[in-house]
Amino acid sequence: MKWLVIIFGIMITALHPAMAVGTNPTLTVMGEGTVSVPADIATISVSVQSGNENMTKASASVQEKMAQVIDALKAAGVKDEEIVPGQSSGVTSYQSTSKVCKRVNNSTICENDSTSLSSLERSTIIRLKSTDETRINHVLDAARSAGAKAYVAGYGLSDSNKAATQARQKAVANAKENAAAMAAAEGLRLGGVQDISDYGYPMALNDYYSGSGQLGMIEVTSYVVVTYELEI
Repeated sequence: MKWLVIIFGIMITALHPAMAVGTNPTLTVMGEGTVSVPADIATISVSVQSGNENMTKASASVQEKMAQVIDALKAAGVKDEEIVPGQSSGVTSYQSTSKVCKRVNNSTICENDSTSLSSLERSTIIRLKSTDETRINHVLDAARSAGAKAYVAGYGLSDSNKAATQARQKAVANAKENAAAMAAAEGLRLGGVQDISDYGYPMALNDYYSGSGQLGMIEVTSYVVVTYELEI
């Protein structure tokens, strides 16, 4: 992409003084490479709720319900290692207040009517080592039959190293193509590589993967920064 071509080194206007002192100028550009590969993991979110106003009883209730759901999932073929350790809990509250008025002995009497509801939810994640639709639906049905809410939250890769390597190779090729075009525009030739590194995004995510537009496919993207020597 054009926006990815970033010049970090000596600008073209400064090339001639560098040549005069016998130092070849350098050009630094960014390259991007993306590959799309089939996912091999389906992430399923499973949750249960209790509407008991007593939070102690509600907590005991959701724990019991989740235990029943986990048993049902295991009976459906889900392995222990596919159940992500740890569970999360959350409380959902709702409260409304309304005023009710009525006529009594030619007088209007109004009373406030308040309604409050709360529920405790416990959820867990299943990283199913399969993207087979039949197996996924079997797991979803087992969770729902046990009284849980369940849905596919996304897809992923158990090991992205191979795809990341392919993406990085594409990124390096893209950087070279960008640099060669820029050098040619100034009547220069592209020399050897002086430096190359991954371009660190926030949290140092040099390679990351995300859902692509095609169901069950993962896009793995790599960014690199390459510095080339320029020759006359």
